[in-house]
Amino acid sequence: MNVYDTLSHAARQWPDRIAIIDAAGSMDYRSLWHEIESLRSQLAQLGVADGQGIGMQGRNGRAFVIGALAALGCGAVVMPIHHLLKPDEMSGMLARAPLCAILDDGSGRAPTGETVSELKTSSGVSFRFTRMAVPQVPLAPWVPGAAFLRFTSGTTGAAKGVILTHQGVLERTRAANQGLGLTDRDRVLWVLPMSYHFFATILLYLEVGSTIIVGPDYLAESILDAAWQHEASFLYVTPMHVRMLTAQASGRALPPTLKRIMSVSSRLHPQSARDFHTRYGVPVAQGYGIIEVGLPLMNLDDAVEHPETVGRPLPGFEAVILDEHLKPAAAGHTGQLALRGPGMFAGYLNPRKRREEVVYEGYFLSGDLAHRDDAGRIVIDGRLKTVIDVAGHKVFPEEVAAVLDQHPAVLHSRVTTRPHPQLGEVVHAEVQLRDGHSPTVTEDILSFCRRRLSSHKVPTSLELVAELNLTASGKVRHG
Repeated sequence: MNVYDTLSHAARQWPDRIAIIDAAGSMDYRSLWHEIESLRSQLAQLGVADGQGIGMQGRNGRAFVIGALAALGCGAVVMPIHHLLKPDEMSGMLARAPLCAILDDGSGRAPTGETVSELKTSSGVSFRFTRMAVPQVPLAPWVPGAAFLRFTSGTTGAAKGVILTHQGVLERTRAANQGLGLTDRDRVLWVLPMSYHFFATILLYLEVGSTIIVGPDYLAESILDAAWQHEASFLYVTPMHVRMLTAQASGRALPPTLKRIMSVSSRLHPQSARDFHTRYGVPVAQGYGIIEVGLPLMNLDDAVEHPETVGRPLPGFEAVILDEHLKPAAAGHTGQLALRGPGMFAGYLNPRKRREEVVYEGYFLSGDLAHRDDAGRIVIDGRLKTVIDVAGHKVFPEEVAAVLDQHPAVLHSRVTTRPHPQLGEVVHAEVQLRDGHSPTVTEDILSFCRRRLSSHKVPTSLELVAELNLTASGKVRHG
């Protein structure tokens, strides 16, 4: 099983179908394949070979797709890299992942290496090829069929390098489509970073012949414009996009072609889902994705009635909730979510660990706390490492942050803990305000929380900050 071959198949099956629409226009599957082959040949001449680690750094668009797949076609292990990474983030990542070279589209900071080559495809798509000062040896020779390396988001600590194989990637995309049901008739509006979702979703869209509409940015007005202009049928977003679209002031509707919306990346507040449905008449289905496992959970049937859940496992996946002794938790009780199924990761790069050394009885321990409701649907409660104990009451920072983020003045929030002489711990919040809001809004934000949260969950202190530290994937960093 080879990811590269699936694109060759797509080009033969849907040669005239539009594969991607971006700022440069539209490109059909036949042309996309020719571009990939053109660049693959040049990379092979430069010595890119089996097992070498090659970074693909770039913004959303055809260049990212062409570059990543061309390197993959040479047998390389591809590491997608966000083009807006800070120098310290990049250097830290490269210290853990000894890449032989980085291919980039010129949209970000130029990588530092030994030699730089300028490459162009047959239609003129440009790339820089920077050879790094490391031995030209396989990145993970202990993983047969390695295809991709991606670091976790690192929201609660150091990011880990997750290795996926060709077979694993194809298994997980096909398993995800058991729920998504995408076909060559779908037109997917894409607003998330390709660098963080390439092998989980972008490859799925290409494999089934869908059209990828690359949004110009993540703003609500732009999303609506692109959805109408290109008759989008499917939208893949985060809770931030859901809130922004709901708050969009023009009163515009979604196009009638757009029937399905999936929210991933972080917890979707139920009220956000309800408000969106009220505004647009389209439900938001919540999905649960994790790089080590894929997209195993989706709320496909109960998005309107029960927006608080991530639903049930897709066919082929199993989910269990374990107590602190790694035994099945009692019904309705919160415990750690453990998952297994098709397309799981092969291991970690550094420190080197095979999957078998990480999983527990075949299950990946997610680090997320969850419970099942009366109907067996899974509800995510928070992260195992971030639970706050207020006088014996467990508080999930994610729940408090989700409420804070509902306030119209709040752009981002982070919830942490502070020591208390009587209660042990209390809840503390940091808030980044949206432009145009005065610091005097602080008391209104706290009142907003008091109306929606139990008293032990309400922040006892709230700090306004100019900016919160985000990961490159847009999540608030907690570590």
